Amino acid sequence: MTTLSEYDDVRVVWTDLNGVARGITLPGEQAANACEEGVGFANGVAELTLEPGLLDDPRYGAEGGDMLAVPDTDSVRPVAWADDTAAVFADLTTVDGERFDLCARGALRGVLEELASDGYRAMAGVESEFSVLSPDGDGGWEPYNDRCSYDLGAVDTASELIADWTDAMEAAGHDVLGTHQESQPGQYEVNLAYDDALTTADGICFFRHMLKSVTRRHGHKASLMPRPYTGEDANGLHFHLSLWNLEESENVFRSDDDDITFPAGKHPAGESGLSETGRHFVGGLLDHMKALTAICAPTVNSYKRLLPGIWAPVNIVWGPDNRSTVLRLPPELGSATRIEHRVPDSACNPYLGLAASLAAGLDGIRNETDPGDPTIENAYEESYERLPRTLWAALDHLEDDEVLTEALGPALVESFVTLKRDEFDRSMDQVSAWERGEYVDEF
Repeated sequence: MTTLSEYDDVRVVWTDLNGVARGITLPGEQAANACEEGVGFANGVAELTLEPGLLDDPRYGAEGGDMLAVPDTDSVRPVAWADDTAAVFADLTTVDGERFDLCARGALRGVLEELASDGYRAMAGVESEFSVLSPDGDGGWEPYNDRCSYDLGAVDTASELIADWTDAMEAAGHDVLGTHQESQPGQYEVNLAYDDALTTADGICFFRHMLKSVTRRHGHKASLMPRPYTGEDANGLHFHLSLWNLEESENVFRSDDDDITFPAGKHPAGESGLSETGRHFVGGLLDHMKALTAICAPTVNSYKRLLPGIWAPVNIVWGPDNRSTVLRLPPELGSATRIEHRVPDSACNPYLGLAASLAAGLDGIRNETDPGDPTIENAYEESYERLPRTLWAALDHLEDDEVLTEALGPALVESFVTLKRDEFDRSMDQVSAWERGEYVDEF
């Protein structure tokens, strides 16, 4: 097994509540020692705003003392774009070794322990969408290309970038299933193969760090802003979720007798659909979807993605192979049976997004929640409950959701809500060019 002391430098990584990667670079020997002792940080750093700055009344102020980042040696992976360097993901603890209440990775661990107590192991794969920008010659940035969905020329033009992204991820132990041009200029999608949920969350965090670093070395910029341009589609982070038995020998979402209808068929031929457990999991997600939106669409800008017509979810309903719904059952069945959660966007903290989604699904299983009938129609044109229209409204639902609050921890939810209401308030203090164009001469 690879040890940290084998590397010259080790990046000890954790995320704040926003999902921004933070940490420190240590010599390999010191990083190895940190596995036992941890690395101290002012605990208020966990609740930094995106400005960045500190809240006026944070949970942990200057007098709050330290938290410790304790490296998880199972998460070590090489940093391919830096010589003799590794990254390791850390759990945040108090100085006396208890789980720190604002640790997003710790929140996911807690939910996974709950799932394990019921006999389930959570697996997750992801589709990560992002925007690549190039210098515009005037000190600004513009889309890397002017192409659209699956354009092979866009893949060819970016072949060196794609090769470096892929090499870095595969060197870190993550299988890249494919990379393609998405629907808008400069927009790409990278698909990572499924793994256990904690490894996948670490992988998303590593991917974001890698993507920005490698793209910058090529003279470009990668952005995971949910919707960077008016009039164009936006960047999602779709979760593909399944539950297995603890031995990982059986996908408990698989069914041999479900007669669900798919619009264009199933694969493999002869496979059935979704198990009763899987349906209850879907029911739990739908039941908590309004609160989940605050975690999965966590910025003011996120709600400019959740609109009809740009292939993003709007109405709270599920459907077989239906991309107009919040939850899609892909047509690959049997051992590949999974639920695609389409609400998370590119700004979602992967630890919190997966933790909240899995907690909602588990609640559905425990309560045998009926998800209702799936739809194969255009959900944009049907009458279902709608996702919250703003971050503030979604936060109201999160505050009222006892299941998610208990799963993530009351202190974490309280701090997350405070952080995000501050973000919303700061956005309301800004007047946009659209507002001036709409109102200045009319009133």
